[in-house]
Amino acid sequence: MIDVTACGVNYVDIRERQGVYQRPETHVGSDKVLPRISGLQVTGRVRAVGLGGDNSLVGRKVVAELNGGGYAQVVAAPAYSTVVIPESADDFKLAALPTQWLTAWLMLNASTHLRKGESVLVHGAAGGVGSIAVQLAKVMGAGLVIGSASSEEKRDFVRSLGANAAIDYSVPGWVDEVLRVTEGRGVDVILESIGGDVFERNFACLAKFGRHIIFGSTRGPSQPVPPRQLMAKAQAMIGIYLPVYFARPDLIREGLQDMVEKFVSGSVLAQVASVLPLSHVSEAHRLLEERKISGVIVLGPAS
Repeated sequence: MIDVTACGVNYVDIRERQGVYQRPETHVGSDKVLPRISGLQVTGRVRAVGLGGDNSLVGRKVVAELNGGGYAQVVAAPAYSTVVIPESADDFKLAALPTQWLTAWLMLNASTHLRKGESVLVHGAAGGVGSIAVQLAKVMGAGLVIGSASSEEKRDFVRSLGANAAIDYSVPGWVDEVLRVTEGRGVDVILESIGGDVFERNFACLAKFGRHIIFGSTRGPSQPVPPRQLMAKAQAMIGIYLPVYFARPDLIREGLQDMVEKFVSGSVLAQVASVLPLSHVSEAHRLLEERKISGVIVLGPAS
């Protein structure tokens, strides 16, 4: 049981509120039954542990990944997804990381294994998952990281994270730009979060043996891809839905421990766009829906 000091807000929370995950055509989210308390990532201090739990955790400062319930002053979190953090760690910055970090980390360490020197295209690179994926890919030794974003301000932000190039996915020529930057070869890994026609056009700039990983579809569903299309260049298409990985607690814990280590060392930075009181959660959702911010909004239950 954790006394919450900060809770990160995700675009997932908005889709959950809208009932998107509960629709048959979405194919995910049957566990998200409304009404429900949103909130997937928190920092705080352990108040108590369950029967057979590690009593040495009581009073310790922690970060935790949840399957909902974080918009609260007190939450219960599984032991495997709760990791001790240094007393000096910034609660609000760390609360901005877990869900986005785990999604990015699992894409590059479980959905595929990014090899040193490979190239990566991160769509929506100014967002929560995208901004971490850019940094993580660089830390893991990617040879070339390209981030896509819809405004020049966001593209500047993406470049500041270490991306080698930033492109505008809203203009018709973005595929040509990716091919130009990769000298006609295309990218080895695409992390997809846009959907619609962007998804469909990705395959024109995916290299031989490339992996196309889907972690969102902010523009909604796209046209189906014929499976045999992947055969021509020996490509793979992989989907990721983070709650499925709660069946692999070893990976969740490994990912969170790596997150804390890299955050403390400064090799990965948390991008906090704004901190709002818990009572202003509707404002937090509005800001995210308008897509006018770069980084993560964090709620402070004690504010």
